[in-house]
Amino acid sequence: MSMIDLIQNAACTTELKSRQKEACLKELADLVTQHIDTISPERVLRALLEREALGSTGFEHGVAIPHAKIEGLDRFYLALARAPRGVRFESHDGKKSTLFFVIIGPAEASGEHLKILAQISRVTRQEGARAALINACSPIDFKEAFVQYADPGLSIKNVDRAKQKLLVVILTEPKFFDDVIQLYTERGIRGASVFDSTGIKQQLMNIPLFSSFLDFLGEHSDTQKTILAVVAESEVASVVRGIEDLTGDLDNHSGAMVMALDLFFMKGSMES
Repeated sequence: MSMIDLIQNAACTTELKSRQKEACLKELADLVTQHIDTISPERVLRALLEREALGSTGFEHGVAIPHAKIEGLDRFYLALARAPRGVRFESHDGKKSTLFFVIIGPAEASGEHLKILAQISRVTRQEGARAALINACSPIDFKEAFVQYADPGLSIKNVDRAKQKLLVVILTEPKFFDDVIQLYTERGIRGASVFDSTGIKQQLMNIPLFSSFLDFLGEHSDTQKTILAVVAESEVASVVRGIEDLTGDLDNHSGAMVMALDLFFMKGSMES
């Protein structure tokens, strides 16, 4: 299995906040389990702590690879994280750890577990790879940098396009716009097209019969913001939940609408 198949975009962060080891492991357990329904972050944390009790997984050059075998998992999951201020992780060279690679997987798959560990070790021994990870500007750049060194020749940008969706967000309440754009940035969605659009009220203003009536009601503005972005199919539900955290339940709220459309063909990018 390619390393890119083990990493969800949401399981990558460049802003790990914890400064101490146990708090860091808790944050990493939350990160790696975001899209896993069969296991809790608490159980993953316990497994990671048990592994750390056998010896620290903090290595040289600011790299740490916390990992655990967990009964009940049927596949491997990988999370990537960067701690800008470093974490005191009992590393082998005594220095703070800044780059974290979390592996969890089936208890009975020792061979595959070792293979993944070896791949990560090979990447992080390369000075150029560490520099690319340290200098990545966003979570998606961070993931891209890792994948390029872990799977030479493979890029996130040429992953199967059939797994992509066109996400259309129409905001009839522009006050949500800045927060939605920030959400996109946090989720690693780098390319989007944004334009002003109008609803039917604005069009009715051009018809004399309705214009005078709407003017009487004080209904002058019907400006909307429409956002188009290409999003991985696996990320759509998570992004929609993030939008609903801002707007409220979209089924009971008239301020926004979201559509995820299949892409028959796509070439190029909306990244600037």
